[in-house]
Amino acid sequence: MHHQAPLFPANAPDASATSTSADKLTEPGTAVTALKFTSGQLSPEQQRFNKLLTRTENLARKIETTRALADTHRPMHGATLGPLLTERSALMRNMALWLNERLQRKGLTAKQKRMASEIICSLAAGLAMAGDAAMQELHDAHSDETLAEQEKSAVADMQELMEDILGKPLGDTQGFESLQEMLQASMKQMQEHNRAQEEARATHKGRGKKSARQQQSEQQAQDADGALRTIYRQLVSALHPDRESDAHEHSRKTALMKDVNAAYERRDLLALLQLQLRAELADGEMVANLAREKIMALTVLLKERAEVLTRELREIEMHTLSEFGLPPYAPLSAASLKRAMVEQQQNLQADVVMMKRDLQRVQEDAEFKRWLREQRQAPQDDFDPFELPGYF
Repeated sequence: MHHQAPLFPANAPDASATSTSADKLTEPGTAVTALKFTSGQLSPEQQRFNKLLTRTENLARKIETTRALADTHRPMHGATLGPLLTERSALMRNMALWLNERLQRKGLTAKQKRMASEIICSLAAGLAMAGDAAMQELHDAHSDETLAEQEKSAVADMQELMEDILGKPLGDTQGFESLQEMLQASMKQMQEHNRAQEEARATHKGRGKKSARQQQSEQQAQDADGALRTIYRQLVSALHPDRESDAHEHSRKTALMKDVNAAYERRDLLALLQLQLRAELADGEMVANLAREKIMALTVLLKERAEVLTRELREIEMHTLSEFGLPPYAPLSAASLKRAMVEQQQNLQADVVMMKRDLQRVQEDAEFKRWLREQRQAPQDDFDPFELPGYF
């Protein structure tokens, strides 16, 4: 295939400055390999560039490793805990229904009735949140506040807290329908506030004469944008599927263009360079030349990308920890996920045994009243439908 002219014309790079080994160009890290300065006396700028390259590559690898870890663990987690969760839900439902039926008969004091209703509400709330409409009706029949009213109250409390933090109303005098809707409004308000502050700072800075450092920073940012645009336009020109009559090539280029657009949108320099190499629009020498000629601009792009990947990694880790029931900031590994699953399995098994025993005990009236007293006397945490259930 004919190679287009280099992106940034320059003299051929010093072979000792960068690695352009042909055998490495077929590996997944081709762009990183070609960009990296590997020998000779490296300048501080080259050393910083190499560190950012390594950091970016390591972050991307860790993100993929974390995703793969979750994907690998998920089937075993579901197969191990799923049946126990289903059995526990069925037992919770049976207990709630039995208590409701018992309340229809005589022989209980007002205090005992109140205690039974509280247990019904606790059990039914968790099941209702999982989508059991009948349990929502049962909860509302025994509670002074319906679940909808409780959610509305929680949303109002959270709205008041967020308005105190922001220092102004969220803009909905009628209130929000859900906590998610309120949080989205809060996030939008905070983003607008931050944007306004940034614009005010930029306006203030613009009034005075810019320092040499500010001018240099702005020039590097412009160079970084230019580098991305140049690579992107070259890829679009060469890969646009509408210019391809062959069906197979049209399909291939359509897929490549999707990757190109996604990489450009997230300002992913390494992905764009990798696509150049895949499409045979550049070789290792050209990419190495780019690194030498545009090191400051590319450093800006790598720094941006490393910051994005750092946030993305933390979000993925937090989501994985939450999905599999580990506390925030717990170590995340195959071993920690397995330990958490075993612990949850043991807790669920114990919970199922307890609830089966309790369902047998309450069938006899004297034992039922004794059981009610035990529930009131036992120390209980606040009910959380996402944790292993208690009766209160």
